Amino acid sequence: MKINILTLLSIFICFNLFGQKKISGKIKDYNSGPAEVLVPTENPRIIGTVDKKGKFRITLENDLASDVTATQEKENAKSDGFRIKNSKVFEAFYCGSKDVETVNGEQEIETVGWGGSFFIGVLKEQKPVGKLALASSREFMDTYFDYGKKNFVPGYYINYMYVSEPASVKGICKTKSYTLDMKKTFDMIHNYDIDLKAGWNMVKIEVTEVYTDQDGRVRPLKYIMKTLDKLPKDVKFIFTPGDKL
Repeated sequence: MKINILTLLSIFICFNLFGQKKISGKIKDYNSGPAEVLVPTENPRIIGTVDKKGKFRITLENDLASDVTATQEKENAKSDGFRIKNSKVFEAFYCGSKDVETVNGEQEIETVGWGGSFFIGVLKEQKPVGKLALASSREFMDTYFDYGKKNFVPGYYINYMYVSEPASVKGICKTKSYTLDMKKTFDMIHNYDIDLKAGWNMVKIEVTEVYTDQDGRVRPLKYIMKTLDKLPKDVKFIFTPGDKL
């Protein structure tokens, strides 16, 4: 049987582009100079650029995930204590009841950066510049990743997750929680609409409603987590300068 070389080439190209993600935008009031978007693999990998006006382009190739995993494995082999462990789908979008249907939940998830943020620096100079988050607001990012030290506000951030095979999580998970005096209960709600394709996926993690506990602290009450095909129109490109990433 004869196979046309152009057919083989087109199959190869489609396979390599499947699941690839391209991200672009402009950081408002950026003044940290030309830089690169980096992933701290064993040999730091450039996945994008930022120009002096704040315009950025990022490409997440499928082989990036294997680079990140290989680096984690080498770091774990050196460690006598703390070990890096990727979440599986059923762990990242957990529900302890049958109200949520999970398919292929044993798939491991690979991500880039930390908490949805990308690292920015100048590789040639070994110079950290800052980090870039895609989110609804800086206030949301500051409270969400402060682990309860600050009052939470509604909002969202975008994360990019890689899986090698399709997986999904669908349904509304209600987790019964107690008030501080243990006299009343309320439902913590996670609404999952996760449809992960093989390759890189855009995932929106959103807090839609908060509540105030008996100590006066504002905490998340309702979440929506869903996969997206394109960035929300109201997304902000939030740059935080500094070398403490």
